[in-house]
Amino acid sequence: MTWTNWLQPRKTQNLESNEILFDQSKIGRVLTSKKPVSGVSLYRGGLITVESTAIAFSNFGFDIGQQQVVGVELYLHTTRNARAQDKTIKLFAGKAVGKNLSDLEALDQHTYSGDLKEWGVNKLTIDYASEDFGVVVDLQPHTEYPSNVTIYIRKVQVRLQLA
Repeated sequence: MTWTNWLQPRKTQNLESNEILFDQSKIGRVLTSKKPVSGVSLYRGGLITVESTAIAFSNFGFDIGQQQVVGVELYLHTTRNARAQDKTIKLFAGKAVGKNLSDLEALDQHTYSGDLKEWGVNKLTIDYASEDFGVVVDLQPHTEYPSNVTIYIRKVQVRLQLA
């Protein structure tokens, strides 16, 4: 088995309009939430949160020919300021698909890796060479501590494991 090179997306899109959007004007550069995400503590416990939108990163430009994809790795470099966590990390095929590989303990630089079964898809589900193939990243304010932070997505890269 071999891995493709790490590739970066050529397209991004906000997936929800009712949450804090990301500035999409600088593709290939740092994406910044237009406002801070926040978690405000309630008098009786718990948090009221204002979250950022899920963002789809796609059109990686994979040229795999007739080779079979057996695994996917996502490298995500963010600035979380210890107050932002994963909410959703999924594959994208025109819409979010498969299992959520979010990790509440993920650091600013994190690699999400797994075979297709771990991602919750099978080899026939997705056209990995399509412009619509990609990943969904949705970050949220910390689930246990009050926060008010701007989210910076510094780099997104994907590579495929081929059989």
